[in-house]
Amino acid sequence: MSDEFNYFADEHYSFKVVSGGEGACMTIFEAEIKQYPNMVYGTRIVYKSLTGNGGPYKIVICRFKTPELCRKHTEYPPTYIREGKVL
Repeated sequence: MSDEFNYFADEHYSFKVVSGGEGACMTIFEAEIKQYPNMVYGTRIVYKSLTGNGGPYKIVICRFKTPELCRKHTEYPPTYIREGKVL
């Protein structure tokens, strides 16, 4: 593990904001999952809501930019291992 690597940098992620009908938003999310599989890119919905009374549905889709970044983040050891503390 490199001390120089910033695991929490926004530059590691790609975000897509989608609004419209709930069905249309979920169709776009399903297309994102097909193009960028969850187990490879960590694709997920990080925010979803109705933006008002009967207003458009809104979701924010997030994923890692590369499979290598997803793998590196997934393999990041927990604090107790990084700091050598036993639970």
